[in-house]
This record gives sequence, structure tokens and C-alpha cells, in this order.
Amino acid sequence: MCLTPKTGRMERMLEIKNLSVLRIERKKSVPILNDINFAVKEGEMFCLVGESGSGKTSLALSIIRLLPKSFKIAYGEILINGKNILGINERSMRNIRGKEISIIFQDPAAYLDPLFTIGTHLQESFHGKMANKKELISLALQEVGLDSEIQTVYPHQLSGGQQQRVMIAMALINKPSIIIADEPTTALDVLTTRQIISLLNAIRLKHSPAMLFITHDLELAMEIGTRIGIMYRGNIVEIFRPGVQKPYHPYSKILLGTIERKNSKLVVGVEKNKFYNEQISQVCVFFDMCDEKEENCKKIIPFIWHNNETGVRCIKSGRNTQV
Repeated sequence: MCLTPKTGRMERMLEIKNLSVLRIERKKSVPILNDINFAVKEGEMFCLVGESGSGKTSLALSIIRLLPKSFKIAYGEILINGKNILGINERSMRNIRGKEISIIFQDPAAYLDPLFTIGTHLQESFHGKMANKKELISLALQEVGLDSEIQTVYPHQLSGGQQQRVMIAMALINKPSIIIADEPTTALDVLTTRQIISLLNAIRLKHSPAMLFITHDLELAMEIGTRIGIMYRGNIVEIFRPGVQKPYHPYSKILLGTIERKNSKLVVGVEKNKFYNEQISQVCVFFDMCDEKEENCKKIIPFIWHNNETGVRCIKSGRNTQV
């Protein structure tokens, strides 16, 4: 991991402070994200894990300000390299999006226009002087393991893995300090998944961006993450360091136990029909499912930080148990 030369401490590239997001539905506000707080440092792989519907993608879209019109950021701050992007206009945001922060989506075919060549996609992604464009495009393709000649082909002529490599090249071309990878391997086979994961990790080690990796696969997150955030019903219920701390939150422990019992890829969700509820309740969000609950849990539980980097949303927390 890269250290800042002045302080010798890793710089916080991305900071989320007290972020809450609502969906407006028939003049009714439905909570989607609740009081989200975390930071991702230079060179870090922060893995955000949660089941479908937990709010992971809504968080990613909030960070790059591409939420659907029916969604509204109620309050909070999103800092990119120290600048609160919620306080700037869309024109200024377009200069940040793609240049300072990039996103890799889970289904590349949905984001690559079939009417344009790969070269056109890469040129449209480029921010900077025209004189450097051809060279930087070629370098970006080379870095993701693609030949420069691929610029003349169309997206449908590529495999799913090649399409995702193109998306990664587009994310890299402007050398952003922050990269969000939103379930980038969901549509890929096992072998291609491993290749894409290895590529992203190599990019992190070489260029030291702050990388936010979003996944439903806790087993994968435990393997590649420097820290892991666990999401449940619009809340981050725990942040811990894999290999250093054991997760404390009852939900985290259930997920980890699922991996240990099945020894296979995690399918997140213990009892999906009971878990999913769009309304953020007035008690602990995991209250109904928790085997460790007590009377004091019948209230909104704040996130309890153990330090500036790890913590848990549980009234019985204490410090995370060391491995």
C-alpha cells in the first residue's frame, strides 16, 4: 500500500459521512441507505458485502451521483479527494467522474454501445490532451491484457471476459485515484472471474488507487479485501479486517458460518423472505433474526467505532475479537 510522503499515513481518497438515501414512492419516502460512514484509503481494497437488495449498488451510484431520479440523498457528505461532491453542479461532477473516480459495472454488455467500436468507447472515456490519447489508450489496453487492434471491433464480437477487460481499461485510462468495482465478475465463468480478480488486484498494487469492491461473495472478499464492510437492509452493520479480526455482528457471523459449513461460494441470505424489508425499522435492523438479542436491542443502534477503521452496529459489541 502506498503511503503519503508528508505524513507517512495512507491518504483517504474516498470518504462517506452520515450518508442517508431515500426513494420517493407515491409521495412516500422509503429509506434505502441509513447513516453510512466509512473511508477508503490509497492502495486499499475495501470490500463491501451484502445480499441483493441490501443497498450496495445504490451506495455506488450515490458516490458517482448517478442515482435514478426517484432516489434522493437526504443528508450526508461524499468526499472525493477531500472535496464534497454533493455541493457541486453536474458540469463540475462530469469532470470528476471518470477522471478522479471511475466505476466498473457488473454487466459490461449493458454499458457498451453495440453501435460503436471499442476504440470509440475508449476515446469517449478519455479526459485530457488529444496528443496523448492514442498512446494512453494503447497503454490501457495493454495493461488489461488486450491487443491494441481490438479497437476496431464491436462489443458483440468479444467474450464476456474481454468486454469486462475493456470496461476496466476505460476505468483506468484517466488514472483515477478511486475505482469502484460493482460486482464485476457476476456474469463471468469461474476461470474468467479469477483472471479479472487477479487483474484488479495487480492494478491496485501497481497504481495504488483506493478501490471499493462490491460483492455478494463473502468468501471472495475474505480472500482479497484489506477491510470488509457488511451491509444489511441499507446499513453497514460491521467493518473488520479479515485475517486480523473475527467478525462480531451476529449477521456477519452467520454469513461466515455459511462459508465454513458449505466450503463453497456463498449465496447470501439466510432466510430471504424474513430478511428483506425496505423500511428501516425503529429497532436494531437485525432484531427479528438475531439469536443474541436482548431488551436493550429494541432501539436504533448506532455504529460503534473501535478505532477509525473498524467497528460494529451492535449494542453488545466491545472490541472485535482478534484472530
